[in-house]
Amino acid sequence: MDLFITDRSRSLDTTPVITLDKDTSVIITDSMGRQTIVSLEAPLRQTVLSPMVVNNLPPLISQTYEYQDINQDPELHQKVMKKIYTNFYNFIIPSQFPYLLNYIKKSKDGYSMVKTVKEYKKNKTKENEYENKLQYLARNVYSKLDMYKDINQYLDTYDIKWYEIEDKKKEIYQLITNKLKNRLENLLK
Repeated sequence: MDLFITDRSRSLDTTPVITLDKDTSVIITDSMGRQTIVSLEAPLRQTVLSPMVVNNLPPLISQTYEYQDINQDPELHQKVMKKIYTNFYNFIIPSQFPYLLNYIKKSKDGYSMVKTVKEYKKNKTKENEYENKLQYLARNVYSKLDMYKDINQYLDTYDIKWYEIEDKKKEIYQLITNKLKNRLENLLK
C-alpha cells in the first residue's frame, strides 16, 4: 500500500503523524514542490515524520544574475558628451559668454590666439565670426577629449553616474566654462 502526501498547504514545520504498514513507502511533497520517497524496512505501527527524517530532498538550485553597469557603457558616454559638447559650443558660449571669443583673432592663415591682454581688449568679435572662432576654440583650445576628461574626473570625484548628468548639467556647464576660461587666460601669460 502506497500513501501519497501531496497536500502543499501542509508544511514540514508541523509534524504529521502517519500510521504505516510494513511495506509502505511514502512520497512527501514539500511546499516548493520537491518530492522524496520514504520507505520503511521494519514494521512500525506509527511513524513521526519530521524535517530531520527526510534526507533525500534535492539541493536548491541557485541562479546567479549579472547586470550590465550602464554607467560604464561607452555608447552612453558618447551620446552624453555629444549633447554637452554641442550645447556648449553652439548655445552656451555664444549666448552667455561671447567675450571668450575675443581671445581669438582673425589672421592671414585663418584664426589664431591673441598674444597679449591689450590685444584681447582691442579685439571685438562680430556675429558673423562666431562660427569660425567657436570651431577654433573646439579644435585648438578645449577639445572634446579635454572636455571628456574634465567631466569624467568631476563625476568620479562627486560619485555621479553618467545617466545622472541631466540633474547636474548646470554644475557641469559651469565646470567646463571655467576650464575654458582658465585655458584661455593661461595662453595669454
